[in-house]
Amino acid sequence: MSLKFRIPAGEKIVVNGAVLTNTSNKAMHFSLENDASIMRERDILLPENVKTPLENVYLYVQLMYIEPSSHETHHKSFQDASQIAFLSTVDNDERNLVFEVVGLVGEKNYYAALKLLQKYFKSADTESTESVK
Repeated sequence: MSLKFRIPAGEKIVVNGAVLTNTSNKAMHFSLENDASIMRERDILLPENVKTPLENVYLYVQLMYIEPSSHETHHKSFQDASQIAFLSTVDNDERNLVFEVVGLVGEKNYYAALKLLQKYFKSADTESTESVK
């Protein structure tokens, strides 16, 4: 079963570590026929944008996912980042999240770990937006 994508004009995606840019002025449609690591530009966290220990965990999961050839280096950094994230909070939800992410990474399920962190970040953004109102 293929995975179908629509990439808007000018958007970038990463496929197995290679950055592809839609240089057309129209959306690009394609289907992926086999297993590959894919991330859309909007889901990629750049190192200079990391502001929290949990975002640092996300960064290293992302790197393990899209750069499997550097897995060993990224995994060591992920372990360090996870420990720092766990120790830097007293919030049980965040600590449980770190445990879940570590478990998923141990199973080499990087995609699920990224989705779990994205969901947490989205809910945290919603809560902070609501508390400002």
